[in-house]
Amino acid sequence: MRPATADKRFCVLIIDDEPSILTLRKILLETAGYSVLTASSGKEGLRLFSVHLVDAVVVDYSMPDMDGGTVAGLLKQQKPRMPVIMLSAYSGARDDVHKVVDAFIEKGADPEDLLGRLESLIKLRSHAHAELKSDYVVFVDSSQRFLDCSDSACAFLGYGRAELIDKTIGDISYKGEEFHGLWEQPRNNETSQGDYIVRHKNGRPLLVRYQSWVFADGCLAAVWDPVKDWKELYRLAMLEFDPAKLKNRTELALLEIHRRLRELEAAPSKNTGERVALDDALNGLRVLKSEK
Repeated sequence: MRPATADKRFCVLIIDDEPSILTLRKILLETAGYSVLTASSGKEGLRLFSVHLVDAVVVDYSMPDMDGGTVAGLLKQQKPRMPVIMLSAYSGARDDVHKVVDAFIEKGADPEDLLGRLESLIKLRSHAHAELKSDYVVFVDSSQRFLDCSDSACAFLGYGRAELIDKTIGDISYKGEEFHGLWEQPRNNETSQGDYIVRHKNGRPLLVRYQSWVFADGCLAAVWDPVKDWKELYRLAMLEFDPAKLKNRTELALLEIHRRLRELEAAPSKNTGERVALDDALNGLRVLKSEK
């Protein structure tokens, strides 16, 4: 496997306090075509990071001077889009660091896992597409597994990036929502659009409108536009004719209407008109469910 492009030798900084691991990873990455810097402590890693042009960082969790989560957080403060991958024998560290690393790989995993993550993250972070100027952007591979996503997309779903890129589009779908075909256009530079319901980490349904692309360079990406207004969710439910989609869209509208009603209960003297509209919407959805 080679780095993302042939015309540049990308530089990876490895931070680990075990000399034998540093040596093995250096050999692995140099064999794959990367330029490699090594540091045996968090402090040394931060110093090298400040004086060299680095394209990605691989960091251990357990180190004597400062743990890898602290190091990753300091790296992200300097360069938020820097790919940071944590390799650790301590699986419990995943929960501590998922908000400050882009991927978490347990020591002893197939070396191809590390090479694959490095290649995809460096490739995606080292170029841009004008179509993807949005707060909510996701990238997937041909099997619809997440490769990368914007901070807003992660926050919208309630996941850290390291958690999300271990999942597929199907993993975050809501109760049988169909995702097949979102990125399956037969030719490059084609686009598709539509809407679907995803599932927040806490299980709550969320509706997004999407536009997705298959770019000539192989990137499969989509921009999401979250639909949060209860009036729009109600309108979409009332206009849905597909029985396979109707139940989920009705449930989503009901949840958002009840959420808004709870907000209004905190100020009972205000928004009387909206409260009436919400009650009418609830009645409309009840009639819709009874008719179907």
